[in-house]
Amino acid sequence: MSNHPLKNPNHPVKTYELRITFHPGPVTAIEVKQRTIALLKSLGVDSFVEGAIDGLDIDNEFTNEPRDFYTELGGLELPISVYKYSAEYLEDLQARIAHHFDTRYPNQVCCSMHDMDTAVWLEGWKESFKPIITERFAIFPPWDKPGDAIQQGRLLLEIEPGIAFGTGQHATTQLCLRELETIAKEFGQASLASSSLLDVGTGTGILALGAAKLGFGRVAGTDIDPDAVLASRNNALVNGIELAVTQSTVPSPAAAAHLPPDFKPPFNFVVANILKVVLEKILPDLAGALAPGGLLILSGLLHEDAQALTGQAGGLGLSFVRESLQDDWACLVLRLT
Repeated sequence: MSNHPLKNPNHPVKTYELRITFHPGPVTAIEVKQRTIALLKSLGVDSFVEGAIDGLDIDNEFTNEPRDFYTELGGLELPISVYKYSAEYLEDLQARIAHHFDTRYPNQVCCSMHDMDTAVWLEGWKESFKPIITERFAIFPPWDKPGDAIQQGRLLLEIEPGIAFGTGQHATTQLCLRELETIAKEFGQASLASSSLLDVGTGTGILALGAAKLGFGRVAGTDIDPDAVLASRNNALVNGIELAVTQSTVPSPAAAAHLPPDFKPPFNFVVANILKVVLEKILPDLAGALAPGGLLILSGLLHEDAQALTGQAGGLGLSFVRESLQDDWACLVLRLT
């Protein structure tokens, strides 16, 4: 198998970076950075990199004195970068940031666009993206396929990370995968085969593809990020799975116009592994997309956040089924009564 990170020829050749830097003014650079991050999250941008600085000239001379390189490089004032395949997406994001901040804090938030070869950018992910092994799955990148002993008896998913969120490395993704495994056992293949599942905020498609591999009958995914739609479609192709993936303007199944014509609510299962602030806003829509008795699988939550969300769910006709935990992260399963 080739070690080249661009195994899939459908990957765009260029990757674009929107770099956001922060400067002191009416408020501190740290405070304006925190407000920028809050704005990005409100716009559905849940993945960015802190401290992407090129051409740093820092003295690395070895001394016996302890050094805080994070502070030397800017500390909490470090810039952040958003990476996308779409220059147009980032240009629109840049305009939104300018509109939000230019009149409030002029010259305190500065944006610049850069581009690079996608193959070079993806090379940086290779060390951090390792195979994920669960009871039923072996999930791996193209350059690190597990051996025969690990593959034995497991469902294989080859995932190219691209620049979309969701490679299986995060605890919330693993929690959702294990929950899908549990549900598959509980319902049995006959019931699963006639079921429908929607993955809201599908990212690289890992949960939707996992559901399809487990035998959930009709599976679709949606995402507001065009890079996620591209990544999930590519991963479906690589794994030989037919998967309907569509881009939506809002992360809500209530906006059903973006779904395939033959795939509309209500669904037997809805999965949403996304930011807590988004889940709180769209929880009524998620509940409304379920068939009576249907299950809602939620993650992207810390344990303390899950407890608050369970209370909100009770007022929407959703009853608590169970909660699973990993590294302080939680996955909730709720049933529409």
